[in-house]
Amino acid sequence: QLKDCLPGLKSDSVGVQRMPGDVGERVALVAARDIREREVVMTIPEKLAVTSVDAETHDVVGPLAAECSELTALTLWLVAERARGAASVHAALLSTLPEATLSPLLWEETELMGLLAGSPVLAEARVRRDAMRQQWSALEPRLRADLNRFPSDIFSERTFYRAFSVVVAHACFLPSANCFALLPLASSMGRTGNNNGCDLDFDGQTNAVVVTAARPYRSGSELLLNDGRPNGELLLATGGLQDGNTSDYLDWPAALLPADKYFMLKSQVLDTLGFGQRENFPVYADRMPIQLLAYLRLSRLADPALLAKVSFEKDVELSQMNEYEILQILMGDCRERLAAYSKSYEEDVKIAQDPDLRPKERLAVKLRLGEKRIINATMEAVRRRLAPIRGIPTKSGTLQDPNSDLKEIFDTIENLPKAPLRLLEGFVSWARGEQDPDWGKKPGQGRGQVRK
Repeated sequence: QLKDCLPGLKSDSVGVQRMPGDVGERVALVAARDIREREVVMTIPEKLAVTSVDAETHDVVGPLAAECSELTALTLWLVAERARGAASVHAALLSTLPEATLSPLLWEETELMGLLAGSPVLAEARVRRDAMRQQWSALEPRLRADLNRFPSDIFSERTFYRAFSVVVAHACFLPSANCFALLPLASSMGRTGNNNGCDLDFDGQTNAVVVTAARPYRSGSELLLNDGRPNGELLLATGGLQDGNTSDYLDWPAALLPADKYFMLKSQVLDTLGFGQRENFPVYADRMPIQLLAYLRLSRLADPALLAKVSFEKDVELSQMNEYEILQILMGDCRERLAAYSKSYEEDVKIAQDPDLRPKERLAVKLRLGEKRIINATMEAVRRRLAPIRGIPTKSGTLQDPNSDLKEIFDTIENLPKAPLRLLEGFVSWARGEQDPDWGKKPGQGRGQVRK
């Protein structure tokens, strides 16, 4: 219907198909024919894209939306247009959007505690839920002051929260235009963190949003948008997560010891490299950053004469004692993380096999299993790395030289820039991992890694 009723929308290469999802069936956009790499599969004229400009010029919510962030403005627009039903000029687009998502943002506190205990997503969900509620608290007096314009049965707290979850999940960020947009068809595309999907951006020459295939597609294959967020972010933002997401990782903290007599010296060294006294690094199931190892080595270094050996670009061991200490720290972190969960990995595997799980339960157990796979893989990598230092038997049955080169255990080393990229959080990170001026930042993670 969208393809037929929206003039200028070019999507001849796109079809629709029902596919199994995390919760029942879902409608997926698929290739209607074979598609070549870098071929444009969809063109959406600017006039069909709904942005904060449309919200700010809306006849009902315009003045209020003009004072809000982009995502909040789009939420007010969505509430107002939904209230018009079939009379809305955007009825076709609205009909393709869900009433709400399964984001933990909308879960009850008992559900969060029962399903996400031990997961770092629990604390982040509470922070973002509180921020959303504060946004509503700021809007509510303005809405209640003009009930003729903003009827309480339409502009209610529940309606706002549900609409906000939809906007965060479906608004696409357009880098070239530096804005968010709700787009016909494209807003409903699935996401992939495996870099095997499509790229989306605004083309100033054609004055349209263009979706381009980043790889060849066979007819019938699902068309996905490239999205490099980990599963925890995807669940918070979209109410879903991706199986086999190669971009999935856990933040791993590292910090200097305040009682260290070389604390100031080490702080100065880190500052010149672009690091702070506390940092988070991304740890994946099959790799961890060289920067994490380097940071921990520096933080536990007892001999200042070895400072010259510290490298944030190569996997350079400082001393056997230092290496042993940081690996024991990593092992302890892994054990502590696993102990925080209320159920073991094996118990969660059994739970995931239950066909009668409720949607939230299924999403939560998939998230927990993914997190535990990362932790277990990290523990195994640390054990392998500890083996030659301890001089214990390896799987081959032989003792390795404690001073042997450990590169054979870490399959490949990929050079990193000297400072990690800063991942910007808040509501914008839910939609694209970049900055929304209405929300704060926190230190982020570099993308360079070393294989486990």
